[in-house]
Amino acid sequence: MNRLSKLALTLLLAATSMGANAAETQLAGCAAKRESIRSELHQAQEQGLSDKVAGLTRALDEVNAHCRDNVLVERHNKKVLKAQAKVNQTERSLRLAQEANKEPKKIAKLEGKLEKARAELAALQAQQP
Repeated sequence: MNRLSKLALTLLLAATSMGANAAETQLAGCAAKRESIRSELHQAQEQGLSDKVAGLTRALDEVNAHCRDNVLVERHNKKVLKAQAKVNQTERSLRLAQEANKEPKKIAKLEGKLEKARAELAALQAQQP
């Protein structure tokens, strides 16, 4: 695995665990990202995982250099808008299928898709940027 792949994986892992750590520490945005990476870095150091320590150190440097709360908020808002558009489109598709008396199987599929889209939207709305 090359360095870029390791860094990308490290950033992905840091971003995934950010939610739990942010809730524990009541931090948001870049501060939450920094704390999450620091926590993982500390764990990696304790376990003697030198490659992971190096990747997390680079990830922390990147966050310190480039992370801006306003950019995170803007990205989050765009994701919420996109999810809302998906919900709206799926609702329209379902309504049209119901009005056209489509097969129950197709309607059930659209209902499942709508439920999933609503759940994704709710999850995004519950997140702090």
